[in-house]
Amino acid sequence: MIERYIVEESIEFCSEYMSKANPIGLPANSWHHKRSTSKCLLDVNIVSKSRSEVLQAHLYILNNTYEVIPYIEAYKAIVKENNPRQTEKWVLMEHNRIFMPWFKDEVLKDSTASETLTLLATGLKFDVISCKAYEVNNCIFYTKFVDEKSLVQNSGVTLEVESM
Repeated sequence: MIERYIVEESIEFCSEYMSKANPIGLPANSWHHKRSTSKCLLDVNIVSKSRSEVLQAHLYILNNTYEVIPYIEAYKAIVKENNPRQTEKWVLMEHNRIFMPWFKDEVLKDSTASETLTLLATGLKFDVISCKAYEVNNCIFYTKFVDEKSLVQNSGVTLEVESM
């Protein structure tokens, strides 16, 4: 009973304290109020990537671009309607396999499609720009190879990405 009382009092104290505290977050004048910028900083190279790597990266970008979401949903519905007995996993695999050509046809038919959609539909290149350091919105990021050679401890922040 005493433990519960202490826990309750601790939670109330923390809740009251946190409501008065300012969140760390990003400062009000931060980059997110400005136009997004990025540039290479170190060892700019042109690297040829395999077809599968480029297609996988392109599909990831398509699945994470707000303007493309309605196309993805429409095409998944078409695949599901044409194959009603298939599992959700099969529908997803089939969607990933043949979405891009369908998307390209749909966007090129639409004269009101944005420049972003048009570029995403037609802009596959197998030669990509590669750098060992990038500046994105005034924050510098190093590739894993460069970071591992560093003698200074990094923050330990990592990013895991998963696509459909």
